[in-house]
Amino acid sequence: MKRVWKRTIAVGLSLILMISTLTGCGSSKKGEEEFTMWIYNDDGQGVYYSQYEDNDVIQWLNAQYWDTENKTLGTQENGSQIKLHFQVPILGSESDNFNTMIATGEYPEMIDLSSAGTPSSLYEDGVLMEITEWVEGYMPNYLALLDANPELKPLVTTTDEEGKVHYYAIYGMNDSLINPWGGYMYRRDWVVKYAEPTKYVWDWESEYVIQNGHPEVTPLLAATQQGNLNGWKENEVTEFTFSQGADPNNDWSDNVIFPSGRTDPYTVSDWEWMFEAFAKAIDERGWTNDTSSYCTTLFYLGYLETGDLVSTFGGGGCSWYVDENGNAAFGGTGDTFKTYLECMNSWYQNGWIDKQFETRASDMFYDINSSGASRGMVGLTYNMMGMLGTTIRVTCDKEEDQEDAMFWGCSLPVNDMYGELSQQYKEPDMLFQQTLLGTPMGFTTKCEDRDLSAIFSMLNWFYSYDGALLISKGLSKEQYESMEFDPDLYAEQGLTDGAYTITQNEDGTSKITMNYDSTGDVGGALKGTRLTAYLALNGNGDVDYSIDLGQSAVTTHAYEQWGMYRNRAYMLNYNILFTSDEASAYSKVNTYVNDYMGQAIPDMIKHGLSSWEGYCTKLLKYDPDSITQIYQRVIDGE
Repeated sequence: MKRVWKRTIAVGLSLILMISTLTGCGSSKKGEEEFTMWIYNDDGQGVYYSQYEDNDVIQWLNAQYWDTENKTLGTQENGSQIKLHFQVPILGSESDNFNTMIATGEYPEMIDLSSAGTPSSLYEDGVLMEITEWVEGYMPNYLALLDANPELKPLVTTTDEEGKVHYYAIYGMNDSLINPWGGYMYRRDWVVKYAEPTKYVWDWESEYVIQNGHPEVTPLLAATQQGNLNGWKENEVTEFTFSQGADPNNDWSDNVIFPSGRTDPYTVSDWEWMFEAFAKAIDERGWTNDTSSYCTTLFYLGYLETGDLVSTFGGGGCSWYVDENGNAAFGGTGDTFKTYLECMNSWYQNGWIDKQFETRASDMFYDINSSGASRGMVGLTYNMMGMLGTTIRVTCDKEEDQEDAMFWGCSLPVNDMYGELSQQYKEPDMLFQQTLLGTPMGFTTKCEDRDLSAIFSMLNWFYSYDGALLISKGLSKEQYESMEFDPDLYAEQGLTDGAYTITQNEDGTSKITMNYDSTGDVGGALKGTRLTAYLALNGNGDVDYSIDLGQSAVTTHAYEQWGMYRNRAYMLNYNILFTSDEASAYSKVNTYVNDYMGQAIPDMIKHGLSSWEGYCTKLLKYDPDSITQIYQRVIDGE
């Protein structure tokens, strides 16, 4: 379907666009190509430089040569130079500027497509050129990343009726999870004070656990009842102790070991072991009948459409998701969701879940009963990172909590005790996480007759570790010292030793320590992230380096826990590829499905699953399979 763009023409603005475009395009001399890119804003909104090509990273790039044979940095002898220029709209006029630019046809060679609809629609409208031959011929690093993350390919390509793949844009990508704004966190001090060390814990060095990832029988109660402790070992810790140190957010230490044999909660039975401790803490404080105090809670619907805790019980979620075979599926009537509800009913009957969870419809899922949590009355909550560590001490009701309260971040658990074996020991794979995809960048039809080998070689380098380090973190000391900069923001900011320092961690991996606050305007001005098409280094999850942002130890630990599992099953990213008819059908069915589930699920959590079969029969009458078929079409690229 073609996108119809706003045709309002501002004559004065058009002339400005025409002049800036013409002065920035074409080839100025042999061995040097000039390209102009439309971007949304200068970093710092013009505070640090008047033109984006004054950015130190861009100055450095404009001085380099690109080896088109090896698709990487080259030399003056074997490479070609690229001179980048930028077209920037007035702050606040971005959308109007973009629409006018498209309507008049006076656009430069490259465009930031942050809010421009789908690249394929711009191609159909004659704005973007197809770049398939250049991507496939000059961007092996980019293609390798897509091969490693096949769930992303349908989002960045278009497949025609003959099965041929087409590229109309290059997407920025993240190498790992971006540090989230929050996640699950629990009262570590309550675990230390009220939990009792189990007699046995998982033996991670045993042959069985090494081979299978878990003991032969779990949880511990089942293992002892069956007399099968294969994969378990005696717990050497018989009493928990802790020390706060001078700065608890950095110095806190304890000897806690969970039933899983880990120092952080790993399994569902670890969580239940914590809940028993939380219940003791709540009872000791006289809060057992206080509706603001409980071990944990749920979103008022009883589930999150994004999966999250549902995903713990076999993978996927309660809505539409991508299954382990890469196919679209609907989870509302599936075994994963049923097992989740069995567990939630058990927790509710044990008194661990907020008895009034379904009434808190006005609370966001990440900020349920904020008063109770900040007063130190909740054991485990989903909350923003500002709640980590000792933050709540000043608002806690009880004096002992004012002295010792400590929120630690934790990951979603792995199910080791509910449902059938097919629902157990699987890593959560559908989580509320930001996609690995970033902003797309397209090449307009102004480039159709040009040799793009050099600029695509440069872009390919942006998806290597070294290139990603430059664009997403800034200049190294060596890069800074390699040339003269004018203007020189690095010198102004006292960064003549570069934007970062690289050392080694104890395990031999690299440690990147930022030499500046990378979160503010000046942080953006010291990097090259307005180029959009690059690999961002985030340092989370399964990567062989870490990034030191100067944050507290409790924050670093939380980021590690929240980034432990990767969101691979989330489906809503695919909605942008729906046709208008498909989007309308989705909206209708999704509304019916959510309305009914929102009514039925809290009742099953509170009273049991005797109505499960009837629930499934009625839910299927809303025809969720019709939406599954639409998602499958998108996945297949048809």
